Amino acid sequence: MILRRQLPAYSPLSAASIRQAIVHGLGPGMDGQTDLRKVLESKYAADQAVLLGSGTQALQVAIELAMRQVGDVAIALPAFTCFDVATAAVGARARIRFYDVDPSTLAPDLQSLERVLKRGTRIAVITPLYGLPVDWDAVADLVAPHGAIAIEDAAQGDHAEWRGRRLGSLGPISVLSFGRGKGWTGGVGGALLVREQPPWGDLREAVAAMSAKWNRRAAEVRVLGALAAQWVLGRPEWYAIPRALPWLRLGETVYRDPVSPRPMTRATSACLAVTRPAAAQEAAARRTTAATLIAAIGLASRVRPIRPLRGGTPGYLRLPVRLARGFAGFASPATAARLGIAPSYPSVLAAIPQVQSWMDDATPNWPGGEDLVRTLCTVPTHSLVTGAERTELIQQLQDYEVPA
Repeated sequence: MILRRQLPAYSPLSAASIRQAIVHGLGPGMDGQTDLRKVLESKYAADQAVLLGSGTQALQVAIELAMRQVGDVAIALPAFTCFDVATAAVGARARIRFYDVDPSTLAPDLQSLERVLKRGTRIAVITPLYGLPVDWDAVADLVAPHGAIAIEDAAQGDHAEWRGRRLGSLGPISVLSFGRGKGWTGGVGGALLVREQPPWGDLREAVAAMSAKWNRRAAEVRVLGALAAQWVLGRPEWYAIPRALPWLRLGETVYRDPVSPRPMTRATSACLAVTRPAAAQEAAARRTTAATLIAAIGLASRVRPIRPLRGGTPGYLRLPVRLARGFAGFASPATAARLGIAPSYPSVLAAIPQVQSWMDDATPNWPGGEDLVRTLCTVPTHSLVTGAERTELIQQLQDYEVPA
């Protein structure tokens, strides 16, 4: 079709999930959130699961909880990651320091992280990108002597594991996201997962306080509208339409100002209950596609896929690859974009103007992050990629920077 344009990432939705979202979101007294909390607590080995309006809001609350435990100290963020991580830190009014990222693995540069910890930083946010696990054991061993708390931001960790444990179950405090591109979706939504060391207290009172200043009905309607739009337009046959609307800024990485945390809507939790089985099937499809692409690229290519660490089982929300000239090196960038290949984050977090006033870094130096800004792109792995498109993707990657 003329309009066909592949999505960079995809999370399954169905008519049944939309119907359940409408019934629970607008119906009187129907609330399945207790069941969702129990599922999350069981699957992610958490003592408490708190359901919030987005993954960014969940991370903001996580940072605030950690600051309550260790005091008003600077926090460490990866220099290269999703811009929403910086939004959460700004929302928590935290002083920010950055550690570098290893461009070959997307994992924390442990020496860089250690230098930040030696400066008295007592909170570190760890963000596995695109479903590639980091060495959590090494991170935990590094932060322990400093009495620091490692927050596991598993927003992109759907169905990924580290040594047999789900991402989202590894830290003393973890965060999940259920946004439209996160594998398991309720349109929006996030979860905060805590484990009782240190004791965080009962967080239900905090959620009740959020609800007191919240117009639930209006929030339910907004979520239902977003879900309907995602269901109709979030498919390759129609994706070119919203992608062409500049005010939606789809395909762009932009900084969004923080908002006050709010509870998850009933529509979101109902949708999540229905889409959970499909999300598991989708994760298996992503891993299969990623393995096919990696094998086809080969060792002699100028395209360098990010290799998972031994002990990690990736979820592959997308396949991250390093390209010598970045996205501009494709013979036909328009074709690459049509197939769903996309540049990764356009800058390190420290270059975001709204973040700079919160920085506490005297000598910024993040060569790994700067390298990834120049070279990292992502390739779609989801189940909507057809066999013909997979062949085209392989050809694009094999021909990258090959003279005509």
